[in-house]
Amino acid sequence: MNNSPTEPQGPVFDAAGAPVDLVTSDAGLGEACARWSSAAVIGVDTEFFRERTYYPRPALVQVADADGIVLVDPLGMDDLSPLADVFTAPGIVKVMHACSEDLEVLELLTGSEPHNVFDSQLAGAFAGHGFSLGYRSLVETLFGATLDKDATRSDWLRRPLSPAQLRYAALDVAYLLPVHERLYGALASLGRLDWLGEEFAHRLNARGNDKRPDSAFLKVPGRERLAPRDHAVLRALAEWREREAMRRDIPRRYVLPDAALVDIAASRPAGGDALASLDSVSPRAAKRYAKAVFDCISTASENPPGDADTPVDLQPHAGTIKRLKRTVKNQAMVLDLPPELLAHRRALEALLRGVLAGGEANVPPEFRGWRSEVITHALLESIRESP
Repeated sequence: MNNSPTEPQGPVFDAAGAPVDLVTSDAGLGEACARWSSAAVIGVDTEFFRERTYYPRPALVQVADADGIVLVDPLGMDDLSPLADVFTAPGIVKVMHACSEDLEVLELLTGSEPHNVFDSQLAGAFAGHGFSLGYRSLVETLFGATLDKDATRSDWLRRPLSPAQLRYAALDVAYLLPVHERLYGALASLGRLDWLGEEFAHRLNARGNDKRPDSAFLKVPGRERLAPRDHAVLRALAEWREREAMRRDIPRRYVLPDAALVDIAASRPAGGDALASLDSVSPRAAKRYAKAVFDCISTASENPPGDADTPVDLQPHAGTIKRLKRTVKNQAMVLDLPPELLAHRRALEALLRGVLAGGEANVPPEFRGWRSEVITHALLESIRESP
């Protein structure tokens, strides 16, 4: 049973000229969601805490519409289904900025991922405002407004929230609707709205793949130095660590740090003493996880390395990589786009590896769609020119 206090009468404070209300009860959430259900566009952000857990701890959901801003405190609520209904409604545009973590938070809260999302950071890049521009920088660029950062590192799970926290949270959505209006108009004029939609869909798909435990090895730095058979061990270790961190809801590093995975894979210790002798493995971790680690080593060693363990060596192709980067830079200047949006170095390396391994039909997914005509054909032509 929800014993939260009733909603405050009137706004808590004013941010950027918009009335702001704090909602702490199921009844208040229902009223707010009924209001949003008839909106064409809403701005959305979240606050969360993720210092000592695998999954983020949702702490606050901020929503802006034409009538003002509502801060939803979910900690004392029993029924968040009205929120899910609003966020999954295909007819409502949800404007969010750099929303990867926000999507994760909302999925945890509501059990579903929001639909029809307009990522203002990505839209800003397509409009020529720079790559990975922060929300505050984008607002200053578009409107000349300077937003404070006083509560950036707040403990958002502590109650009551301070006036500074409430103001900070409200400002995080206060400009999302005018940002959407400005960027939507700019992209429509440039003919890039379809590009934005395709790129966001690609990133959602990539996000889904990244969440799979068997893809966890891709996040481990230093793996490229490993021999194929050792890399196969690393893949097994990374998948086990991911599942263990998820099961216990702790950060990956609390199980074993990245350096430990690389060291174990490279040395393949044969016993507990050898495992404990590695500087990157604490005595406690060596004792607790010895069986799991040796199981990973044994399982990986019983099978031949896979394609993921034997990447194409790009050292002989350093000149081609430089030529590809020049191609991207030149085309980015023509289009007034950030070069990183067209293709960053890792993407270029993935493209070259794919072509070298399987021909031009083996182009990675990110080089299809809107990039196909804009940059992919030019990059493939540059690869063909390689000696």
